[in-house]
Amino acid sequence: MRIYSLLLVLILFRPELIQANDTLSVRQCRLLALQNSPLQQKKLYAESVYALQTRNIQSSNLPRIQVGGQATWQSDVFGLPINSPLFEIPVVPKDQYKLSVDAAQRIWDGGSDRYLRRQRELERDLTAAQVDVDVFQLREVVTDLYFKALLLQESNVILNTSKEDLNNRLKQAEAAIAQGVSLRSNADQIKIQILKTEQQIVGIQSDMSALKAMLAQWIGREKPDFELLAPVANSAPLQGEKRPEYQLFALQQQSFQLQKDRLHLLKQPRIEAFAQGGLGRPNPFNFFETDFEPFLLLGLRASWTPFDWGNQRRDAEVLAIQMKNIDAQRLAFEQRLQANNLKDERDFNEKYKQQLDIDDSMVRLQEDIIRRADAQVQNGVMTMTDYLSQLNILTQTRLNQKTHALQMVQAQEMLVARNRSEK
Repeated sequence: MRIYSLLLVLILFRPELIQANDTLSVRQCRLLALQNSPLQQKKLYAESVYALQTRNIQSSNLPRIQVGGQATWQSDVFGLPINSPLFEIPVVPKDQYKLSVDAAQRIWDGGSDRYLRRQRELERDLTAAQVDVDVFQLREVVTDLYFKALLLQESNVILNTSKEDLNNRLKQAEAAIAQGVSLRSNADQIKIQILKTEQQIVGIQSDMSALKAMLAQWIGREKPDFELLAPVANSAPLQGEKRPEYQLFALQQQSFQLQKDRLHLLKQPRIEAFAQGGLGRPNPFNFFETDFEPFLLLGLRASWTPFDWGNQRRDAEVLAIQMKNIDAQRLAFEQRLQANNLKDERDFNEKYKQQLDIDDSMVRLQEDIIRRADAQVQNGVMTMTDYLSQLNILTQTRLNQKTHALQMVQAQEMLVARNRSEK
């Protein structure tokens, strides 16, 4: 009783004792592939760029300060063409120097900061949307890879079952040979068939290991130490969720619309206050002060372009055409998506279901043939070669049945991968 209690505690606290190998479903693999994609880092980079650009927009409202210096020599200078005995007329030096500090404070810019901030937000969102589009495409890749590996995994099970049946038949043949009622050639033919089956198993296991290693890379596993869970087909309707491409198209439209809205800012006046102060030789505002003298300049300045010769109108037309181009891309995407969905829906609802019905009938008939052939071999009516030929047909029929069953589920899962996100 104490031993049973200890085993129960181990099972409760060590669930891996129940299931030694990790088992992953196709939807788990899709989620892991999305989470482990290096492309997700681009969203973080976009956030960092947006934060830095926002700081730049905010700092643009602060005064702009510029320090400048100038040293020149000129061949001629300003001078009065007179002489006065009453006072000395200063001579402007030909070598001149100037050290100044310029400051400017923006007063009105037409409200461009608001549009610029919105543009930076759209650039961040566009980057995130493009990442979602790129990552979403991994879902179909992972789904296809998963089912290729799963088909080999299930084929491996069928071939091992066939090998086990052949081993049982070999034991029966060895017993019959020992009793003198069967020929050694019958056992040898069975052994040859066992070797062929083992050869198939080796090839399948090698291919399966390679595919699982590729799948492990996509889902962020160091080793392919997991089993694949065969999903079950169901007729539940898809709950449509918009693919990320629609969000990308919408953001691209918003970006062009924002650029179109900003065009009217080109006709807005720009007003700013400015100041300039420093030392100059001579004083740049009074050439009669020929030594280093301080100077100061304060003022307002404005700029305005009332006429652009139709440039704004043409730019608006260009942006309108680009918005129509986005609409065309969206319609083409919808057309391609609907065509792919239609094929997978028909494969799921018609093609593979009909094939599976035929496969079920073929497997039942071939199993009946094997049961009769087994009795015929024991009675010496059928040769071992003919019996093994019928057994190969049964194995191939079962493989076809499993292939069509997985293809039917894959068609449904491709619809899910293409149209719906797992949360």
